[in-house]
Amino acid sequence: MAAGRRRHPPRAAGAPGCFLHRDFHPANVLFSGDGPHLRISGVVDWVETSWGPADLDVAHCSTALALLHGVPAGMAFAGRYTAAGGILAEDPGAHLYWRLLDALAFAPDAEKVAVPWRELGRTDLTPEVVTDRLEGYVQALLERYG
Repeated sequence: MAAGRRRHPPRAAGAPGCFLHRDFHPANVLFSGDGPHLRISGVVDWVETSWGPADLDVAHCSTALALLHGVPAGMAFAGRYTAAGGILAEDPGAHLYWRLLDALAFAPDAEKVAVPWRELGRTDLTPEVVTDRLEGYVQALLERYG
């Protein structure tokens, strides 16, 4: 993009707009059952809802998974979403845009996402681990889509 020139967010070509959660991440998903019988039973915390491309919710969940479980988990989520029937933009530039937009919202303080998880026992989520995961995730996005 040329300096001083502003562009609009990418349109979700091939992907219709939809009702968005806007804070979609593992802590807002309820499950029932165990093992092979594990199923999603609900989604909570709908206070940030909006309308737009599903890429926004997928980007947010991908970032959360990368921070909580590592870069590979974050990078794999979009593929799992589409394998389950979800529709995302066809343009790789749109994937990069939405995912970077979300990931960079956690910089420079990715630590804030780890505090409640540590209180629930995820003591492995130190400030260093979460920061390294965020940096690794951004790098992986640039390598895949950049």
